[in-house]
Amino acid sequence: MKTIVLHGSPRKNGNSDTLARHFLDGMKTGSKHAIKHFYANDLNIKPCQGCESCSDNLADYCVIEDDMQEIYRGFIDAEVVVFATPMYWGYMTAQLKTVVDRMEAIASQKYFKGKTYIVLATYRHHVESTVAFFKRIIGFFGGDLHVITCRTIDPANGADKPITDFPDVLKQAYELGREIGACVHSKTS
Repeated sequence: MKTIVLHGSPRKNGNSDTLARHFLDGMKTGSKHAIKHFYANDLNIKPCQGCESCSDNLADYCVIEDDMQEIYRGFIDAEVVVFATPMYWGYMTAQLKTVVDRMEAIASQKYFKGKTYIVLATYRHHVESTVAFFKRIIGFFGGDLHVITCRTIDPANGADKPITDFPDVLKQAYELGREIGACVHSKTS
């Protein structure tokens, strides 16, 4: 099974990466997986220029030559796509949003349909807009969407809490990984 993980956080091994790691650990219990990680903050990705060249391009790739080309190849081949991101001002990070915007170049049901999508989002105050975005987009393309969110703040005093203080959420991610790994494995066997 081929899986890609699109990491939106500029801080490696933070809350959203930890949540993704638990999900992936669960997936690995069912079968072999080829997992490719993309850390948006480390990549050279220019924002979409709105040139619409992709609508005329038979290769379905963006004309901008940068690190998105590798993400396109990984995405097209993937059976499972994981978006892991913290929320900044109630939305996915700018780094991940740049990647998502550039997906316009391959926005076709032939590339999106039939995949399993996992959204893992950590937040302080708001997560609704990002969850609604993924529900709308994945629903349009006909993918299978699963969302896990975790509020990593103590609402009583406003102090940040590490995701390790939320073992139930980490277990939920692990169990979802096991379920997805077993389900996708049975489809491909």
